[in-house]
Amino acid sequence: MRFDTAVSHETATIERAYRVRLRLKPAQERQLLRVFGARRFVWNWALRRKDEAWRADSAKLNGIALSREFTQLKAAPKTAWLAEMPREPFNQTLRDFDKAWTNFFSGRAKRPHRKRFGTVNSARFTLDQRRDLVDRDAGLVQLDGIGKVRFRVSEAMPGRLRSVTVSRDAAGRWFGCFTADGVPARTAGEATSAIGIDLGLKDTAVISDGVTSHKVVAPKHLAAQQKRLRRYQRSYCRQRDAAMVRQGLDPSKRIPKGTRITASNRMRRRKAQIGALHAKIADLRRDHQHQLTSAAVAGAAIIAIEDLCVKGMARGMGRRAFRRSVGDAGLGEIRRQLAYKARWRGCVLVAVDRFYPSSKTCSACGEIHRGLKLSDRHWTCESCGTEHDRDINAAINIRREGLRLLAEGTGPEGRTRRSRGTDARGEDTCAAGGTSPVGQPTSLNRELAYRAAKPRTTRQHRDGPGRRVER
Repeated sequence: MRFDTAVSHETATIERAYRVRLRLKPAQERQLLRVFGARRFVWNWALRRKDEAWRADSAKLNGIALSREFTQLKAAPKTAWLAEMPREPFNQTLRDFDKAWTNFFSGRAKRPHRKRFGTVNSARFTLDQRRDLVDRDAGLVQLDGIGKVRFRVSEAMPGRLRSVTVSRDAAGRWFGCFTADGVPARTAGEATSAIGIDLGLKDTAVISDGVTSHKVVAPKHLAAQQKRLRRYQRSYCRQRDAAMVRQGLDPSKRIPKGTRITASNRMRRRKAQIGALHAKIADLRRDHQHQLTSAAVAGAAIIAIEDLCVKGMARGMGRRAFRRSVGDAGLGEIRRQLAYKARWRGCVLVAVDRFYPSSKTCSACGEIHRGLKLSDRHWTCESCGTEHDRDINAAINIRREGLRLLAEGTGPEGRTRRSRGTDARGEDTCAAGGTSPVGQPTSLNRELAYRAAKPRTTRQHRDGPGRRVER
């Protein structure tokens, strides 16, 4: 499993993460579950102390002040149980708490709120660089207060391992995520092809290289398991209502605050089934996304995508089934994977403005069909008479617009046409600094755009990323 990376232009190295499966002993599982609950307690305590200090004398407690008070909290008789657990996960909790408030005051996130029971299922441990705590060949990592934890070695883990985050998913599986820096970056390949990708719900992606196009049908993993998931959830709700009646509560009303429903064995088994089904859906979706993105960046030097507002689509558009399908498609995750995999392979990723009329513009003559509706999947250009498939036409236009942005520059002078005055920016340094993610100058990006704009033969397309995506 691969996550976001950051590229260092001077040393040609990247930062990345390695996600592995953990094999814990029962005692280690119990200790980690205690740490998860203690992290929730520390977060809620820090939130309460910050509010009390502000209401008392308008004092602003930062992470350092809360860390000093936490040392005194562990020495108190009622909370002495905190001293029995490793300190490092709590230090990371206070750092995350301080960062959450910084993001709130900067307008990047909402106000931090209390953590509810069962919502904290991870803990982060930093790795002391003075000692060799990770055996990468044998699959062992030494965690403070937990002991030696085994993990499954699925790939080589080059670089300096800095920390590991231990987490537990809904199916009860344990994972470890190692963060590393100093990982050697791949040099830019010799491929000069460019592709345009149009993301959607019926077809996850429509990929065009300027000559041919193909569609990747959306598997809809959540919709395939929706019937079984509803049956499990209805059964769990009936069991919960019966448990409320046994405790003298009215099932038609909300559970009183602070009241914990005693779960029966059947409730626990049904909840485990629901979690396992959600984990299965997530695994299938993640596998589809990785196959799609890996094949897309395999033989392309330039990748153009549309800057979609996925959060707005999932919240305010269409019926509930439409919003559910947006989440099932995972469009934001596909873009995130394209971003860091393009950096790994030395590709250039450029995002076309979301207001660019890629579907309404005729790819043959450039005329805009303003009366096009969302339900019109095929349409004919009134100017030149060309028949278009809506998604294929959009992928062709996205590729063409991405090449134009790279050729002209991604600053204010490289503004997307008919985009309501907004800038169509690329990914990170490619847009802000005028360089590609691997440090290539903008002139080289223009040269790649010029070469990719040339017509390609059908034989060259067979060797490109198109056929690999369909597999």
